[in-house]
Amino acid sequence: MKLQHKAWGLILAAVAVCAAGALVGVRHIVLDSFSQLEVEHAAREGERARRVFNQQVQALSATTQDYAYWSDAVDYVQGRQASFLSDNFDADNMGYLRISEVLVIDGQARVIGSLTRDDALQLSALEVGRIASLRELALPVLKGEDPKTVLQTLRVVEGNLEIVIAAAVRDPDVMDGAVQGVMVAVRRFDEVEVLSLAEVLMMPARLNFSEPGRDGQAFYVLPVNAERADLHAVLQDHRGRPVAELVLGLDRRLQAQGQAMTWQGMIAVALTALMASLLLVLLLDRFLLKRLQRICSDIDVIARDGPTAAPPVLVQGNDEISSLACGINQLLQRVQADALQQRLSFERQEAIQAQLMQSQKSEALGRLAGGIAHDINNSLAAVTGWVRLTMEDLEEKHPGHESLGQALKATKYADGLIRQLLAFGRKTAPRLQRLHLATLVEDTRRLVSAGLTRECEIVAIQRVDSDLVEGDPTQLQQVLVNLLINAADAMDGKGRIEITIDALTLPQPDGHPPELVRLGPGRFLSIEVRDFGPGMAPELIDRVFEPFFTTKSVGRGTGLGLSVAQGITSHHGGHIGLSSVPGDGTRFCVYLPAREDTEATSLPASMPSPDRHRRELLFVDDDQLVRQSWSALLERRGWQVTRARDGEEAWSYLVQSARRWDVVLTDLSMPRLDGVGLGRRIRSMERPPPVVLLSGNLGEADARQIETLFAAVLRKPVEAGELDRVLHEVVQRAAGAPDPA
Repeated sequence: MKLQHKAWGLILAAVAVCAAGALVGVRHIVLDSFSQLEVEHAAREGERARRVFNQQVQALSATTQDYAYWSDAVDYVQGRQASFLSDNFDADNMGYLRISEVLVIDGQARVIGSLTRDDALQLSALEVGRIASLRELALPVLKGEDPKTVLQTLRVVEGNLEIVIAAAVRDPDVMDGAVQGVMVAVRRFDEVEVLSLAEVLMMPARLNFSEPGRDGQAFYVLPVNAERADLHAVLQDHRGRPVAELVLGLDRRLQAQGQAMTWQGMIAVALTALMASLLLVLLLDRFLLKRLQRICSDIDVIARDGPTAAPPVLVQGNDEISSLACGINQLLQRVQADALQQRLSFERQEAIQAQLMQSQKSEALGRLAGGIAHDINNSLAAVTGWVRLTMEDLEEKHPGHESLGQALKATKYADGLIRQLLAFGRKTAPRLQRLHLATLVEDTRRLVSAGLTRECEIVAIQRVDSDLVEGDPTQLQQVLVNLLINAADAMDGKGRIEITIDALTLPQPDGHPPELVRLGPGRFLSIEVRDFGPGMAPELIDRVFEPFFTTKSVGRGTGLGLSVAQGITSHHGGHIGLSSVPGDGTRFCVYLPAREDTEATSLPASMPSPDRHRRELLFVDDDQLVRQSWSALLERRGWQVTRARDGEEAWSYLVQSARRWDVVLTDLSMPRLDGVGLGRRIRSMERPPPVVLLSGNLGEADARQIETLFAAVLRKPVEAGELDRVLHEVVQRAAGAPDPA
């Protein structure tokens, strides 16, 4: 289909849609306007009819109050003027006042007089049934505290509408006197009354008693035919209940006029739309479509012959279409050059991408290998320290002395293997063993601090001394790693994470907490991991342990971490509890059965070397085992050792303590403040002590900074004698005196 024909079709379709919309709009607007006018007219007429009817009610109410507030009425209810009813309510007067029935009761609710006027204008006493129903309406007025109370109500009796007025009889000379009785007046609103009301309203009127009130509406209109509609005005009693409807006949000629105007407007809109569409087609075809067809023909030639052999596009005029033709010509001139440049750029990009991917792989492997090497070297350093301590405690003839020597050789061999580390991986079968939760938490903290928790600060809190459990350290560490990574993700990698080790005994005096109902009696240790993030919504708490359920974005979570953690904890005879408050963070608590520590271990007393006086040493390392073992070795060689877990704690000792250390021995990779940062701070002191670097991974350190900041550099694991020798040399160089040894 040609563009020209499409344009014609689009114009005609657009005009047709607009015209149809206009037709529908004209129809709805005009009809709605006339319908609204009809509704407003009906509402006004209905309100006017109700006002006229209420005037009848108010007139009867005023007449009844006039008689009730008369002193003769007070005398009558008190038994002093027995002729009150016959004197004031004869047949002529009741007809003039349009009163059908009168009932008077005294202050004790006793009926003392009643009259009714029949169609023959004869007066008689009310029947017992009528007296009882009217007396029931009068009792609330008699019991009311306000003597001016008047009851105005409507009711339907035997197919007739009655207006009932009950006014309190009171002494007119006493403003707030007590109610002496009640006078009840009734007017039958019969056909004569309805015809009189219709003459006042100047429209047909009738009463309807069948199911009065429709959906609680005060007014509603029901069409009868094309010329007339019935307006139903609901009449209610004193309790707001509908008792009858006043039906008025409305003229609907206004709606017919609206229909005629609607059709006239729709015809005018249709003719205008037809003329506008024809004019738009002619203008579009003359000034736009034919020129576009010529450009399309030229482009077909370019596609057929190729951009180098085809002639340029013909340029006519000075508008946007001519600018389009000029642009096509400029594009033809650059196609060949751009194609060549694109091919060369693509080749260069492929080469660069391959180099980048290889570089990223190498960098990732190097970082991972370096991090693992650092942790393994720390472990080897700790093993070496404890082995040397044990060898010093044993005599050379002891059978275990040779075995410990072989162990030291094995650590040296392992150190050589670490230097050649090219791949990583760890697969071990589950193995239960006794372990301390403090050690497990410390190892896990060091593991995730290497970058898994990004910039979060992890704080360990231990509230119990006996923290021994039986479990697989690898699996339990996996549980803690999952909880810590989730806590870090909840705070977007920034904030404080608390790991608290505590104990509890079940059952508790006040009963099991809800999250511990699965645990039996006994002593349990708990590891609580708390973050200070936004918390969880209540509907998510029951689903977090479901497999594959995750609230993280795509690529950041599989939904298996917490389900695996729950399975591991259950296998160890424990449970994972969860509590979260929106805005107050989340707490995961791992409960494990506690074990008694039946093996008491003690280290032999350190004996300082007799040929060396004690020197002050500040030992900084984030590995607890390294700190303990090498501190003990150094203390046996005459050093007074102060331990620090990281650079920040060491710096606080240096600036807040009055002691002066002869030398600082520090690790390189530590949380919060590493060895390089600590070295810079120490260099800024007025009298800085010499700093010796002891690290298991120097691959990422800047060689110039290492040479500038540190007096000596040693690599883990190191021989105890070599370390002692280097430390003394550094101290002697700083003091400017020869080594006394």
